[in-house]
Amino acid sequence: MPAVLQDVEELQPSEPCSTRPERTSRRYFYYSLTLAIVPLVAVLASFLIARSSWYLRHQRNSYLAISDYPFTLKNAGCEVIIYGDSSALTGVSPPVIEATTHLRTCNIAQPNTALAIVGTFALDSYLQNNAPPKFLIFQFTAPDFAPRDAKGRLYEEGALQLTRHKLDLDTFILFARHPVQTLEFSEFILRTALVDRYWSTFGYDLAWAQVRTSHGLFTAPGGPLKSCAGDLEVRPPETGYIAALRSKYSRPGTRVLIYSAPFPECDPSYDYYSEKLASLADNRLRRFPIHMFNEQNHFTLEGAALNSSSIGADIAKILSQ
Repeated sequence: MPAVLQDVEELQPSEPCSTRPERTSRRYFYYSLTLAIVPLVAVLASFLIARSSWYLRHQRNSYLAISDYPFTLKNAGCEVIIYGDSSALTGVSPPVIEATTHLRTCNIAQPNTALAIVGTFALDSYLQNNAPPKFLIFQFTAPDFAPRDAKGRLYEEGALQLTRHKLDLDTFILFARHPVQTLEFSEFILRTALVDRYWSTFGYDLAWAQVRTSHGLFTAPGGPLKSCAGDLEVRPPETGYIAALRSKYSRPGTRVLIYSAPFPECDPSYDYYSEKLASLADNRLRRFPIHMFNEQNHFTLEGAALNSSSIGADIAKILSQ
């Protein structure tokens, strides 16, 4: 064979050229599929992790650790129920109210970031599993006398509560409407479960010991404030929101009382809120020294005891009538 023809034959491909584009297209397909599947698997895994008791025991946020407390109460026989924002969670002490009224009291309040997403879901779940209380006490810090709009943000506290206790069609629709925030929530769960977490359950056990002993009161760690942590947000109260709470939950045998949380004495918006809340709340807006707070809207044990003694006295007065 001539050398020129032999060289031409050696240069010819052993397989048809048409198969190369097919292989390349297949590789791109599998590569793209992998890119799509990995985030999907991560999101699904984060929701499974969030629903596990292991997650609550090892993540670092004490408020998340005790978030299941209202859902553990079945046939609890609580005659006084406390609900509201974190000013109630940290500022209304069931033992103090029980000592004054001799009525079993339970605190199932939630942080306002949970209320912005789930509203009264924890309260409604409690009422489905327990006999109606004699007294239902709502306490809000002054800015929360109007419902908070999450503005498209899935706060961790609210999103976790839905994931753990209301994983239904409505919740899936909510997450689907906020895909970016859903991915951020998924990232938060994975990070706090796998990286930024406690190796032991000491923090969880400590928080739950406090909640069980106090029937729901939770005191945030940290010493008393020495100065204002910042001015409270000025948000006009909504009369309709408060009226709707009274109307929805008042029933024969259940008295609804709505309280404004004590005000830091150094906050400049006291006069504004004192006037606006006078016709909405069942108490007079009071000022507390700053050392009775350990965070902006959160109370020390001393502050909670003083606030609760006033609420207990009001209940005792009603009982004596």
